[in-house]
Amino acid sequence: MSPSLAPLGDHAWLATCVDLEAAAAWYHAAHTLRDRPGVTDVVLAYASVAVYYDPTRIDPHALRDELATLEPRPTADVEGRPIEIPTLYDGEDLPEIADRLGYPIDEIIRLHSQPLYRVFALGFVPGFPYCGFLPEALSGLARRAEPRPRVPAGAVAIAGRQTGIYPSSTPGGWHLLGRTPLTIVDPPSAYFPIRPGDRLRFRPIDSATFDRLSGRRLDDHPALG
Repeated sequence: MSPSLAPLGDHAWLATCVDLEAAAAWYHAAHTLRDRPGVTDVVLAYASVAVYYDPTRIDPHALRDELATLEPRPTADVEGRPIEIPTLYDGEDLPEIADRLGYPIDEIIRLHSQPLYRVFALGFVPGFPYCGFLPEALSGLARRAEPRPRVPAGAVAIAGRQTGIYPSSTPGGWHLLGRTPLTIVDPPSAYFPIRPGDRLRFRPIDSATFDRLSGRRLDDHPALG
């Protein structure tokens, strides 16, 4: 089923899809337009895709007509790259999470680091990857009742059925499991290596490895085999 297209302000078209899989498939088709003069960005959310444009460089209505004819590309045909996220599991919420879920801390770490998570969308700050889905045993924790005024860059966290990485220091209400030493965004240099469709796995590391990798960019660390 084709998505419905509607204006999103005067600089974007919003495609609303029937579900997450349909949105991802349409996103991969629309993403081929990223290099088109006048198209400034294509952003995937859970059941929608926003195509941003510069109306001084492209005819918005001609763009809409082209978007309406796009053939979705199934995600199986556009598999994202596997990426390893080294993670020091020392988050301040880890003891509380273990207590609430009824598992030892070592089991919480094992459960979280076992899956290969798919990146479904990016937001709420530039480069924050929304990944899923958590193992059933870790799912269901609501966001914190009182968000922290500052979560450090690199913090690895969970909420609901999702896990993610805070790419920069920002307020946040997810539960902190640990942190990665890698830099996953650098807005001044337009460095945003993680994209929807990529697959992340969190690899437990010790503090010595954290210190050794601290400050490296994600692309300086090998992807999974």
